[in-house]
Amino acid sequence: MMFLTLLFAHLLADYPLQGEFLANMKGKNHIVLASHAGIWTGCIAVACVLMGISIGVLDVAWLFIVHAVADYLKAKPVGFYKKLNPLGKGLLIDQGIHIVQIVILLLYKVGF
Repeated sequence: MMFLTLLFAHLLADYPLQGEFLANMKGKNHIVLASHAGIWTGCIAVACVLMGISIGVLDVAWLFIVHAVADYLKAKPVGFYKKLNPLGKGLLIDQGIHIVQIVILLLYKVGF
């Protein structure tokens, strides 16, 4: 159930709470990118705290940095993302990275 709760928090933060402005501008402006990554990280962290999972500063930093880098690479696009459809394989890779973050967090914090 913890995984599903964090998956829901991820989907909430990465879609409706991101909005069109953040989605369109995060590859063009680092403040916008940081805002989106902060919203996503905050949603994941709050969900963890509400489930009794202890979240520290290093956890927050790791969640934020990985999310920001993954989104930057896709939104810009950089590297292999240049060759991918941003709403196809590019989106699958991006979402896969974020889901792997959740799995790693759960494995580290609660043994999943």
